[in-house]
Amino acid sequence: MSVYVRPTSLAEKGDLALLENLVKKSPEVLSERDECGASPLHHAAAGGYITVIQFITTVKDPQGLNCCDEQGNAPLHWAVESNKEESCRTLLDLGADPNLLNTALMSPLHLAVSLGHNNLVELLLSYSTTDANLQGDLGNTPVILACSINNFEALSILIKHGARLCKQNKLGHFPIHAAAFAGAKKAMEVILKNGEELGHQIEQHINYLDKSRSSPLHLAVRGGNIEAIRFCIANGARIDQQQNDKSTPLHLACTQGATEVVKLMLSSFGQVGDIINLTDGANQTPLHRATIFDHTELAEYLISLVNKGADLNCIDCKGNSPLLLATSCGAWRTVTLLLSKGANVNVRDRCGCNFLHLAILQPKGLKNITEEVLQHNSVKALLNCEDNEGCTPLHYACRLGIHDSVKNMLGLSGQVGLACKSKDKKSGWSCLHHAASEGYTQTMDILLSANPKLLDKTDEDGYRLIFAVLLYKNNGCINSSMATVSCHVLIHQNSALHVAAREGHTAAVKLLMNRGAELSLNKTETSFLHEAVQNGRKDVVNAVIDTLSLFIPGSTQRCPIMDMIEYLPETYKHLLDSCVKESDDDYNSADYHIEYNFRWLQAPIAVNKATYKTMRVRPLAALNAMVYYNRIELLNHPVCKKYLAMKWFAAPPHFTSRWNYFKDYTNQNDWFSAILSLLFVIPLIINAEGSLHWQAGAVAVLQSWVGFLFYLQRFEGIGIYVVMFWEIMNTLVRIVMLFIFLMLAFSLAFYALMLNQEEFKTVPLSIMQTFVMMVGELNYQNNFLDAYLKQELSFSVLTYVIFANFVLCMPILLVNLMIGLAVGDIAEVQRNASLKRIAMQIDLHTSLEDKLPYWFVKRVDKDSITIYPNRKCSRVCLSTKQTQCATFIYLCSSCQPPFLIRNELNKQKFRMKEMASSLEKQHSLLKLIIQKMEITSEADEYDGPVNVRGRMWPSLSQRSHRGQTLSRWVPLMKAIESKRK
Repeated sequence: MSVYVRPTSLAEKGDLALLENLVKKSPEVLSERDECGASPLHHAAAGGYITVIQFITTVKDPQGLNCCDEQGNAPLHWAVESNKEESCRTLLDLGADPNLLNTALMSPLHLAVSLGHNNLVELLLSYSTTDANLQGDLGNTPVILACSINNFEALSILIKHGARLCKQNKLGHFPIHAAAFAGAKKAMEVILKNGEELGHQIEQHINYLDKSRSSPLHLAVRGGNIEAIRFCIANGARIDQQQNDKSTPLHLACTQGATEVVKLMLSSFGQVGDIINLTDGANQTPLHRATIFDHTELAEYLISLVNKGADLNCIDCKGNSPLLLATSCGAWRTVTLLLSKGANVNVRDRCGCNFLHLAILQPKGLKNITEEVLQHNSVKALLNCEDNEGCTPLHYACRLGIHDSVKNMLGLSGQVGLACKSKDKKSGWSCLHHAASEGYTQTMDILLSANPKLLDKTDEDGYRLIFAVLLYKNNGCINSSMATVSCHVLIHQNSALHVAAREGHTAAVKLLMNRGAELSLNKTETSFLHEAVQNGRKDVVNAVIDTLSLFIPGSTQRCPIMDMIEYLPETYKHLLDSCVKESDDDYNSADYHIEYNFRWLQAPIAVNKATYKTMRVRPLAALNAMVYYNRIELLNHPVCKKYLAMKWFAAPPHFTSRWNYFKDYTNQNDWFSAILSLLFVIPLIINAEGSLHWQAGAVAVLQSWVGFLFYLQRFEGIGIYVVMFWEIMNTLVRIVMLFIFLMLAFSLAFYALMLNQEEFKTVPLSIMQTFVMMVGELNYQNNFLDAYLKQELSFSVLTYVIFANFVLCMPILLVNLMIGLAVGDIAEVQRNASLKRIAMQIDLHTSLEDKLPYWFVKRVDKDSITIYPNRKCSRVCLSTKQTQCATFIYLCSSCQPPFLIRNELNKQKFRMKEMASSLEKQHSLLKLIIQKMEITSEADEYDGPVNVRGRMWPSLSQRSHRGQTLSRWVPLMKAIESKRK
């Protein structure tokens, strides 16, 4: 059994005999390719097997000399890469194309130059078919490629064979540019020498410009090779040559911090004063460029030039002096140097920001500046300087929450500037406003400690207020006991408490309230609680609820209670939860009780009477709002249920509601039952003759029990099913009213066709029989089959056709339609039945209290109830502040507290406390380790609410208009550099 050997393997080994035998058997084997797409000719060329190459080319088509592998490489590429000179010569003699580019846009000549196979360069150029100026990747010719790798020998060979030095690549670079960028000094010497022989003067050649008007010196500076830079300068390269952005080589060197290069350039330039302050397209001098990346040594050299030093206060296009630019870039060593050299600290940029404004915007703020600098009088004077928006550096620090900087500035200037208000679009915010808007509690605490009067400051148009007023606009108000204070009329804008509540900073709101912030209304008579609710700040509202803030009448705005029900029902549920208080007694004790407080469900009766003539307070305002906004979860809250139960037991049996009384179908049913009952009883007493009174009695019994069913729908347990029953009944009535015409049509048809049948003898009987058949009682055998067999049907065929249509249309179609509608109605009613049932109760009590006199409502209305669930007959104590405690008793279902669940919850709470304590200890230990290792974290400087994305500093959008932003890698690299030093 012979083993098949691939021809590529034989060519790679140079085994000509086996390859000839294999070709004799099957000449097509020479067309096979390996996994890289290479043919046997590729492998023979790479191995330098001349006889194999000649054999393959004699057997195969000569076009196979230029076949390519997957990388686009021809056999000549393989021969050049393997440095097989004889293979190259053989392939070229056989007619291989030397100008073929592979997928990397490299020809065999490019490949020979890049690999340093200069003998092959000479060989390839010796053939006239080779293009010495062929462009490859980015338009690079072999000459440019030789310059970029400093292959000066190949460069000389190329020039000798007619390669052009004036050929540019796609970047516009000449060979001299490529050599300068690569630092190829010898290649530059060859180019300049041969260029001079061709008539190009060296000084002119060394200053050739590319598409961006960059000279070879620009490229040499970017490359960073000082020998190439020195060579360019020595041969007459212009230092003041400006590229398209007007940057000179000196600007580029200063940006890189190449001090030696700058010294070399300036030492070779006669008039240093003419170039040291030369500006680029951004009006930046070399000193500006040196300060960007904190090149302190270079900046000091530029300043130290005697009588020719750089201008310390030159302004760029953005209004930045070197000091402002260094500050905005965080170049603190350069900032210290510039200040020590006398830089003007009063210079401002286009936004009106001075040196201190920009320092605040950087991480760590003023901690980056030495205490000695901050103690200068000129620096202290900047503390109260305002930018174009009227913001001082203190405003900036408060806006960013840099509490250490705030503390430093207050220590330097005392309370000066604390009351200063900005003139920006925030309408005159103070420092406290800015801190409150971002929730920086530590900053707020520092400000309030320095000046407590800031607590009640309003913005530009505001006035100091005494307290806030929160009221139901048309629905009532809520009050509780409080100290007597005077009320000032509010006219205008927002306090810091408004701002913090609107932005949703819970900690800031708590801090202001704990500090005793006096509640105020803004220009639109909106309190801070209105702002929180209307902006969906759930946590803020819950915090306000926990502090038991007071609600006092006086605002034209709607009561926040109504806003909570509409916008934040979760917060109102939290408010209702706070109204349920359990006693400290044992759960099994008979004295264990639960108190339900109703003060957040309706305005007090006394307030209703006081505001009766000025505004109408609707009874059960909160409950009616829950019904209006479909808040079923709130209506099912235990406090609301107990409140409705209290109203139910306290309600009188009768009341007057004018025409609305007769519009209620339950009242109509009651009156109808009563009248029919009288019509039955009176004739029975006087022994009247006839049967009409007996019929009236039958109908009265029916109506009475239906009326009883109406009343059951208001009860919690079974009311939902009564509501569902009536909803389905309404659907049935509507469907029957629609199908009555179809029923009438069939009944008249049967009356006309079934002449001999007693059931259809008259029209009324036919209609009644059809109605019974419609619900499924067809009685087919008696009505149709027997009559057909006895031949009593006058029109048997037509009768059966109509009967078949009747069966399809009425019993089947109607019943299925009813079932489908009933299922849909049940699903809909189940969603809304509870709401409808509670809504009927609320509507009943609302109408009742709306008509009853004040003295009666005051007698029955209670502020709270106390329930003893462990007593056999629960005693519910009703207490109120206006009257003495009253009690009433009602039956309630006995229920045992879930002891097992409560015990498990207590265990979980204990475990969570242990875990929190352990985490706190670990946190303290890590902080101690960080302090010992002298590691500074941005977290130490952070002040404000936690962001789930881990953002420790304000977004770039907040500071983008204040200065340039830096990559987060820049501080890291600076820290590593400082550690190395």
